[in-house]
Amino acid sequence: MRVSGGIFAFEMNIQSLIRLLFLLFALVFGYSFSIIAQTDTLSGESQDVVVTATRTERKMSNVAVPAFIISQKDIQVTQLRRLNEILQEQTGVFVTSGSGTGGFGGGIFGNGAQMQGMSPEYTLILINGEPIIGRQGGVVNLSRLTLSGIKKIEVVKGPVSSLYGSEAMGGVINIITALPHKSQSDVNIKAGGYGLLDAGVNSTIVSNKTRATLSYNYFKQGAIDFNNEKFGNQQDPFSNHTVQANVSHQFSQRTRLMVYGRFFAEASNNAYEIADNNLQMQRVGGQTQIWDGNLNTSLQHNFNNNISTTFRAYATSYHSEQTLDNLKDQTPFYKDNFRQQFYRLENQTDINLSGSNKLTAGGGYVYEHLLTSRYEGERSNGIAYAFLQNEWKPTENFNLIGGLRYDHNEAYSSRVSPKLAARFSPSKKLKLMASYGAGFKAPDFRQLYLNFINNASGGYALFGANEISVDKLKGLQQQGIVGEILPRAYDLAQLNPESSNGFNAGATYTYNAKWSGDINLFYNDIANQILFDVIALRPNGSQVFSYFNVARSYTTGAEMNLRYKLHNNWTVSGGYQFLSTGDKDVIAKIRDGEMYGRDEATGNVYKLKRSDYYGLPNRSNHMANIKLMYENTAKGWQASVRAIYRNRWGTFDQDGNGIINRKDETAPGFVLINAALQKQISSSLMLGAGVENILNHRDALNLPNVPGINAFLSVSWKIKAGKANLAARNSENKNQTNIF
Repeated sequence: MRVSGGIFAFEMNIQSLIRLLFLLFALVFGYSFSIIAQTDTLSGESQDVVVTATRTERKMSNVAVPAFIISQKDIQVTQLRRLNEILQEQTGVFVTSGSGTGGFGGGIFGNGAQMQGMSPEYTLILINGEPIIGRQGGVVNLSRLTLSGIKKIEVVKGPVSSLYGSEAMGGVINIITALPHKSQSDVNIKAGGYGLLDAGVNSTIVSNKTRATLSYNYFKQGAIDFNNEKFGNQQDPFSNHTVQANVSHQFSQRTRLMVYGRFFAEASNNAYEIADNNLQMQRVGGQTQIWDGNLNTSLQHNFNNNISTTFRAYATSYHSEQTLDNLKDQTPFYKDNFRQQFYRLENQTDINLSGSNKLTAGGGYVYEHLLTSRYEGERSNGIAYAFLQNEWKPTENFNLIGGLRYDHNEAYSSRVSPKLAARFSPSKKLKLMASYGAGFKAPDFRQLYLNFINNASGGYALFGANEISVDKLKGLQQQGIVGEILPRAYDLAQLNPESSNGFNAGATYTYNAKWSGDINLFYNDIANQILFDVIALRPNGSQVFSYFNVARSYTTGAEMNLRYKLHNNWTVSGGYQFLSTGDKDVIAKIRDGEMYGRDEATGNVYKLKRSDYYGLPNRSNHMANIKLMYENTAKGWQASVRAIYRNRWGTFDQDGNGIINRKDETAPGFVLINAALQKQISSSLMLGAGVENILNHRDALNLPNVPGINAFLSVSWKIKAGKANLAARNSENKNQTNIF
C-alpha cells in the first residue's frame, strides 16, 4: 500500500509540474496570436494568402490541396455573426443541427461542420492555429464562436493529419482574428425576432512596434418553440459573453511577440417534459452554464532571410455544468459536470534550402485532462509528436509538397501520417492539383469511458466501449435501469483507432475577369470508423447506445463552384456537391442478397437492392448554394441574397437491420433563403437590415436550432477612426514571415 501510494503521489507531482511549466511559460510571454497573414482587407492589401494548408504562408494560387477563404468582406456583406451561420452557406460544408440527426434529444452530432461526408468529429476547429476543445458528443458547438473581430476563415478539406494529427481526418477550419493597422473603436448591434440580440464593441491601438485589439461581444437568443401545446422548447433561451484580446509587439525587425486571449461564458434556461420508467410524464427545469478560456503565446524569430523559428505555448480550459430540478416538488432531478483542460508546447522552424526547397520541421507535446460526472474517475492523456514537410518548387508553374507526422499517443500505439500534394499550372488561367493524405483518429475519452444516462433528454444512455459489456447490461437489467437487450450488444468489443486514406484531384480555371470556376473530386477510404448504435432499450422505451468500429467505409464525390461578375457592382456565384457514402460490408451483403428490410406500410420482409441503401447516416447526396452579391462603394450600398439547398438525409434505423433504407428513416430536404442590405450613411455610421429563412422552413425534429422566418436590423458605428500606421505595417512585413 505504501509503495502504491508513493507511485500515485509521484504521478500527481509530475502532472502538477507539467501544468506549472505551462502556466509559467504563458505568464512570461502572455497571450499570443498564433496565425497572422500579412494581408488585411481593410488596409487594402490582398487576402489571397492561406497558411492553414501548409503551416506556412502561401498564395491560394500555389496551394495544392482543396482550400478556400471566407474573407472579412464576405462576413460583412452577409451580416452574419456566428461561425455556424457563415459555414452553412459554403459549398460542401453542412452544419449539423439538432436531435433528429442523432436520434435522441440534445443531438449527438450537435452544431458541428461536416466536410466531404466526414462527420464533424473529424473536423478540427482552430482559432489562430490552436484547437478549440469542449466537444459535446464529439462535436465543437460552432454557434459559441462569434465572428466579431474575425479577419478571415481558412478551410482545408480532406485529411490533414500529417500537419495537425488526430481529429483532422476530414479537414481543418481555422478562424483567424484581426490585428489593426490604425487606432479606432467601433460598435456593432444586430437585433431580430426570437429575442435575437448581437452586440459588440471593438477598440484598437497602434504604435510603431505594438498593435493591440480588445473586443467584447454579447449574444442573446430567445426560446424557439414550434409547438405551444407541448411543455418545453425546441431550443432553450440562452445568452453568452465573449471577450477577446490581440497583441503583437515587434522587438526588432527579426523578433516578434504575438498575443491572443479569449474568454467565453454562456447560460441557458432549460425546461423538459420527460417520461420516467413508469411512462409517467414529469416536468423538469434548471440551467446550463458554460465557461471557455484560451491562453495562447508565441515568440517568433528570424535568424536571417532563410531561417525562421517560432515557439508556442497554448493552454485552454472548458467547463460545462447543468443542474435540473423536478418542477413539481423542486427536488433535485439531474446534475452534469464536464471539465476539460488542454496544454501544448510546440516549436516550428522553417528553412529555405537551395534548389527551390522549403523545409518545415517541428514538434511538441500535448497534455489533456478530463474530469466529468459522465465518466468514472479522472482521465488524462499525453501525446508527443514531430512533423516534417518539404516543398519543392523548381518553377513558378509547378510545386510538389511531401510531408509526414509522427504521433506517440500514450493511450495507443504510435502513428505515422504521410502526405503528398502536387500543383501544376500549364497557363495563367488553369491550375491542376492532386493530393493524397493519410488521416487517423484515436478513440477519444467519450468513446472509451463515457458512462452517462441523460435524464435531461428523454432518458437515453450512452456508454463508452470500455465501460459496457453484455454482462454489465444484464446487471443493469436486474436493477431496472435497462429493459430489453438488443442483438447488437453481442458485438461489443474493444475499439481500434480509425484511419483513412484521402485522395483529391481538382482544377481551377479563370476564363477572364468575369468568369472563374473550380472542381474537386475526392475519395476517402476509412478503416475502423467509429459509429454509435443502439444496444438496448430502457423501460420507458428510450435507447441505450455504445460505440463500434465499422471495418470498411467510404465517402466519395465531387464539388464545383462557378463565379460570374455580372456588372461592376454585381456578382453571382454558386456551388454544388454530390456525395456518396457507405459501409463496404453492408454493400457486399446487399450484393450477395444477405440484407433485408421491412416494408413500412405492410411490415413484410423484403430483400434489399443497392438503390434502397441511403449510405452512412446524416449525409445528403446533393447540396447546393447560390449567392447574389451587390456592392457599390461610391454610394455606400451592400446587398446579398443567398440560397442553400440540401436533399433528404438518413437519421436512424427503424426496421431493425442497422442501416438506413426507408424513407421514414430519413429527414426531409430543405431550402433556406437569406437576404441582407446595408447602407453607409456616413464615414462613421452604417445601417443594415435583412431577413433570414425567408421561406419559413421549420423542422422541429431534425433542425430544432433553425427558427422560422426572422427579420433583423443592424447598426455599425465607428468612433475616432485614425489613419493607418504605415510604420507599424512596414515594421511587421520587413524580414518577417508570418506563420503560426
